[in-house]
Amino acid sequence: MRPFRQGQLRLWTALLGALVTVLGLTSTVAHGRAGEREADTAAAQTLTWTAGDPIDRYLSFPTTAVAGPTTIVFENSTATGNTTGMPHTLSFDVSDPEYNNDVPLNILANPNDDQGGKHSAEVTLTPGRYRFHCTIPGHGQMQGILTVTDPGGEDTTAPETSAKVEGEKNAEGAYIGHATVTLAATDAGSGVDRIEYALGADGAWQPYTAPVMVHE
Repeated sequence: MRPFRQGQLRLWTALLGALVTVLGLTSTVAHGRAGEREADTAAAQTLTWTAGDPIDRYLSFPTTAVAGPTTIVFENSTATGNTTGMPHTLSFDVSDPEYNNDVPLNILANPNDDQGGKHSAEVTLTPGRYRFHCTIPGHGQMQGILTVTDPGGEDTTAPETSAKVEGEKNAEGAYIGHATVTLAATDAGSGVDRIEYALGADGAWQPYTAPVMVHE
């Protein structure tokens, strides 16, 4: 049996031998082997900030994200509650060494601009903390921290595999006529995408979708 992790599968080794004796015939019905896939590109994400009439806070903002390509959306429009035409900025602080300084973001938005107050920017976030704030004088309380984490890193822990054999046995403990093998695999890291098995030493790998019946 060989399990495949969900989505990104970096490097794993899983070995399982399930031996079924059918009328004295020993047959390997499930086993695993090492495999490797290229790491998938981190999925893009969209983070949204909104502002309105208040000058002491953003109306909504994210506090966490994962590292990688990101679309930043800042909306300060009539739709988000700006009834006065007050401009605000969404800026990332790049001067304080306590925070990440690799995203020099500075978006100015108001309901009457050519985007109707809704703007976006494409950035790449890295693990760490970003301080965001409004740079307009008097709006200093509009600030917060965005914490960015690594999306997972290397997953080198092998999946846990198991096989359950059921069937009628004779007095010597050998299965009579046939036996049914139920396979399972779990992976707390990347998850399991599918399981494959092979019958016999030279059998072809095939998807496991239901318990396998092995005959003499």
